Amino acid sequence: MKYNLKYKLLGFLFGEIITARVLVLSTGKVIAMPLKELDDSEISDDLNPHEIKALHKKLYMHHNITTEYEMSDRNERSWYAYFSISLALAVIYILSTVSGVKPVHLSTFNLIIPPAIFFYPLTFILVDILNEFYGLKMARRTIIISFIANILFVGGLWMTTLLPDLKEWPHDQAYRYFIHNIIAVLLASSLAYLLSENINSWLLCKIKVLTNSRYLFVRVIISSVCAAAIDSIIFCSIAFYGVLSLPTIKAMIVSQFIIKLIYAVSGVFPIYGTRKLFRKFIHTVNQ
Repeated sequence: MKYNLKYKLLGFLFGEIITARVLVLSTGKVIAMPLKELDDSEISDDLNPHEIKALHKKLYMHHNITTEYEMSDRNERSWYAYFSISLALAVIYILSTVSGVKPVHLSTFNLIIPPAIFFYPLTFILVDILNEFYGLKMARRTIIISFIANILFVGGLWMTTLLPDLKEWPHDQAYRYFIHNIIAVLLASSLAYLLSENINSWLLCKIKVLTNSRYLFVRVIISSVCAAAIDSIIFCSIAFYGVLSLPTIKAMIVSQFIIKLIYAVSGVFPIYGTRKLFRKFIHTVNQ
């Protein structure tokens, strides 16, 4: 992997707030950024390992920093929490892919939705938690890992359709049809997932920098609403194109967005509770 293609860390300015001096190689301009803002930005992806080590050394020299540590400094509980959240994200994504095949009509509320809508918005909450405590880069890694897990799961199902049939079993055609529909849902959900979750993560970090890590509910709601709208439009348009009528697809997009909006608002409270839990029990540095 190549480093310092766009940026180079020149050093640090010490004052009331420690800032990093970064050289923009294309223009020669030197910019000053707060350490946490630099670590959460995409600029840090271009820095070499020695620069990252220097950045983290300055960033975590203060005991009130409780968000992102170097790999070797994270305690065991913190990594168990990260693993558990990542595993939950992958399981929910796979469950959403399978249950997204079937559209249902809730006549009481006049909503047309796939059952996956009740599981999938949980991924936004989990990604918000990952961004809050592990940073944008770690959240993106989890998104990619869960995406690959879903691909492998559906790929394995597809391979079972290639095996020789047993003529006595009457459900072979139904099984093949179901798996093929899952593949169509996978294509739609994968594109929607990658775009919406990365936009969700990016917005969370940008708003966090703009608000100086305050107003958690603002960044969670804004990022989740934007991600939910993008996800609903992409998924419904691709997964059910040619299967359902255009008015039905439009109704499904609106229905999904309403439910995801409810999740976005209600999801703020567990994130506040989780943040308190992480700060008290998870992000305690071993001495």
